[in-house]
Amino acid sequence: MKCDIVLRGGFLFDPENGVKKETDIGILDGKIAVLDGPMSGAREWNLTGKTVLPGVIDMHVHVTQELGGPIGYYMAAKSGVSTIIDYAGPMDDILEHAPKLGCGMNVGCLPAALPGFLGQDPSREEVEGFLEDSLSKGALGLKILGGHYPLTPDASRRIVEACNEKQVFVAWHAGSTENRSNIYGMKEAVECSEGFRLLMAHINAYCRGNCYSYLEELRDAFAMLRDHPNIIADSHMAVSNGTNGFCEGNEVQDHITQNCLRSFGYAADRQGLEKAIRDGVAGVIVQRGPENVIVFREEGLSCWQEAGTALYVSFPANLPVSAAACLLERRPGSREFLIELAATDGGGFPRNGLLKRLLAYYKLGYLSLEEVVYKCSIAPARVFAMPGKGHLGVGADADLAAVDLSTEETVLSFAAGRPVLEEGKVTGSGTSLLITPSGVAYAAKKKLSYQIVRPQDGWFYHAERGTGL
Repeated sequence: MKCDIVLRGGFLFDPENGVKKETDIGILDGKIAVLDGPMSGAREWNLTGKTVLPGVIDMHVHVTQELGGPIGYYMAAKSGVSTIIDYAGPMDDILEHAPKLGCGMNVGCLPAALPGFLGQDPSREEVEGFLEDSLSKGALGLKILGGHYPLTPDASRRIVEACNEKQVFVAWHAGSTENRSNIYGMKEAVECSEGFRLLMAHINAYCRGNCYSYLEELRDAFAMLRDHPNIIADSHMAVSNGTNGFCEGNEVQDHITQNCLRSFGYAADRQGLEKAIRDGVAGVIVQRGPENVIVFREEGLSCWQEAGTALYVSFPANLPVSAAACLLERRPGSREFLIELAATDGGGFPRNGLLKRLLAYYKLGYLSLEEVVYKCSIAPARVFAMPGKGHLGVGADADLAAVDLSTEETVLSFAAGRPVLEEGKVTGSGTSLLITPSGVAYAAKKKLSYQIVRPQDGWFYHAERGTGL
């Protein structure tokens, strides 16, 4: 069979289809066209000794100027990711940068409903107008960025209701004008979303011990998730966070930054942040070459001051034990995960490498390789209604990662049959946008490459779900 691309000699590991064997893979028109059998390709790779997995989906990243910065496309691609979903937007930023900087990845977006756009207590009509505009430009739904830029609880519920009525995705970084981004903010978000579907962002971030013992916070967070199957959650594994360091006068604008300063014993104002940076407790996120890095103490302070405080900062806010607990917790009497999704909350924040982080748990024996693939490929494909992803059967999207399990490094990755990463170097360009049918007319008018996602067909809108492994 004549193919565009042939990958030879790799060990195909596809839990969804029960295929675990050494085989050649033929790719044609962006799809898996043939396994085994005679085939030839215009381009061929020898993957002997490598394990070929379904493409990695990092379902919570930041690649726009609002959070992280467009440099995050490159940073995510370098880690071997095929698909990313930006959790802030705005859509105009995605539409401007993804076609030029997307590194060949599939890119979706849940733009944030920010007080700067809507005020802190927008009406139902204002929420619906923002949602319609976002969907028409290709959004997959909306994000409530309550921890950083809070809305009232009533406004947050209006957003959840409006997205559910449209049957699109809605995510919430817990927090509001009434509660901060902690276990109480999570409890409020759970209560506000009663009767509706919700993606609850990074559960581990609400279990830092800020309100009471982190073990008791984990206990309460897990109980809430067990009792509310309407909620699908993710967790990330990084110790460092990312939060806005911008100040107006002596006032720190970002509520998460305020939280972090208080939790580390600093005043929640500009002087407190300056001292935290000088002490090396808070790092400053700056660009060095093609990537963002975290710099500390006098170097960080100088960068932050020269930028007029308009840089993101990073605190060692997340507990590794909470991240591990959220990653591994099962439903009672079952092998099903309580928290289905793993993500990095990375992109422009320097904490990417989803697959590599999960493979560490595989090497330690806490996760099987099937479960690693489930967390970063199968489950997000099912939740986000992408039936062509999460597996490598004939006819599937040619999204894949070739991995050296001895080093946990991804050496080759593809998205829609296009190389993204080759021998550890990012070579991909452009993007294929993930959009709902509401965004097709706009994407076609702008001559953008796209894939249609129908949220109502995935796990997000279906109560019955399980690992299926």
